[in-house]
Amino acid sequence: MTNRPKWLNVSRYFSLRRLGLAAIGALITLVILALGSRPLLSRADAGAARSPALATAPVWVGADAGTPWTIFGLEIVGKIMSAQTNGAYSVVISTTPPEGGPPLHVHEHEDELFYILKGTYEFRSGNETILASEGDLIHLPAHIPHKFRNVGSEPGMAMNTMTPGGFEQFFVEVDQLPKGQPLDRSQVAAIASRYGLRFLPESP
Repeated sequence: MTNRPKWLNVSRYFSLRRLGLAAIGALITLVILALGSRPLLSRADAGAARSPALATAPVWVGADAGTPWTIFGLEIVGKIMSAQTNGAYSVVISTTPPEGGPPLHVHEHEDELFYILKGTYEFRSGNETILASEGDLIHLPAHIPHKFRNVGSEPGMAMNTMTPGGFEQFFVEVDQLPKGQPLDRSQVAAIASRYGLRFLPESP
């Protein structure tokens, strides 16, 4: 068997070494490209990823707990705020006096669910009119003008779920306007516009 020259063995060693380094370099490049193609997590996203319980923890609100507001003659209690549901929804309980209710309006963002706890209400949504009483559930979609009115002789009560959440902040801001005097319509309209709410004129 003929021995190879030493210089040939050395050359072969360095060729294999260069090939190995090239393979390692290619692997590192692939890893960098793969990481670069992934969306970056914000600080909030990263926190949520580390703490999934923030999105899945139960929310418990006692019977007498909540944040009270008085809007358009309605007594409203915020039971679940959107901050507690990662913005998915919010829940309020409203007590409406006889013949009371909000003016005709339309939401740009929120669908609303009303579950009647007490009394009888008349809901108007688009061209439809619904008479709802205790135990009834009404879904009012976004972008459709609607209003409701307590048509009973006693105060009515309804649970209102708004999805997505966030609209409860409209109640917070309006409730901070001066008390003991009629609401300034221009101020209310300015607040409403920030939450995608528009008040509409009543049809004759």
